[in-house]
Amino acid sequence: MTPEEITSQLDGAIDDWYESQRTAAGVNRNVMAVGLIMCEHMATHFPLEEARWFTGTQVSLLGGPRISRILGRHGEHRQFASEGGRTSRGSQELARSFQDAVNASPAASEFAGAGDDASADVIGVLQAAMVERIQMDFFDRQRLRIEYRRHEPTRAVIQQMLDEAGNRGGNATGAVAQHLVGAALCLRHPATEIENHSYTTADEQTGRSGDFVVNEAALHVTTAPGEALMRKCARNLAHDVFPIVLTLREKTAAAEGLAGNFQIADLLIVKGIVEFVADGVDEAAEYRPGQVASRLRDLLELYNSRVASVEPDPSLKVEIPNNLG
Repeated sequence: MTPEEITSQLDGAIDDWYESQRTAAGVNRNVMAVGLIMCEHMATHFPLEEARWFTGTQVSLLGGPRISRILGRHGEHRQFASEGGRTSRGSQELARSFQDAVNASPAASEFAGAGDDASADVIGVLQAAMVERIQMDFFDRQRLRIEYRRHEPTRAVIQQMLDEAGNRGGNATGAVAQHLVGAALCLRHPATEIENHSYTTADEQTGRSGDFVVNEAALHVTTAPGEALMRKCARNLAHDVFPIVLTLREKTAAAEGLAGNFQIADLLIVKGIVEFVADGVDEAAEYRPGQVASRLRDLLELYNSRVASVEPDPSLKVEIPNNLG
């Protein structure tokens, strides 16, 4: 077998083992941790032998720091677990079933006879595949996690949400930004109905002048302002609609420059998403420090409600800190 074929066969056995642990609630985090660590044991001895990875009381190496290092090697730095379930009887049984699965693979003898360099390459690919499973079944299903510290300004919490979304990649930042702005508008204009659409719904599909329309203003929420956006803003102005561009703080200068290229720089507002949302919370709290936490909770509850109504991905919701309000 070629190294690629060995890798494919072993990963198939691991995938069958992993999927056999899936329930209606998903895959338990302990399954993921055991999978990572048992791949690590495969690098030191193979076929796997229980006497080599089981100390008599726990699965060797199965701990939070080791798991974090493996995840980090593959570019994943989000917190997975502080402990890895070393003494859990369930972890021991999972490790035994993992051992049975890979030892029985048609590629087992080929892998056992591979050289050190080839073995290291195979292990790297197997662990990378396990990291992808963890990202799909754990990280991408977790709500956004933030902390609230009373001495910090409101914008710090909003920035945390965007940073957390950015760590997920894909369209998460744009989706979170859009629904944060929608929630902030609800907070600012409680008597006005603020439309709610999924992030992937284009303005043209709904006939909207922007992502949100409030009276005669069209608000455009974007993480990457470009010429197409400026053409929308120019059309807004041609129809007596006031355009407001909300973008990431580091993109505001670029948006203003583009507006200048279209000769509309003095006819629209460009503002950071974080500042816009945070200002809405502070205004609703009437700038009273004692009220900010309560209004921030209101914002996050509105945000979660709006996400739940239109987005199929529950991981876009935020875990609201217990010390809010």
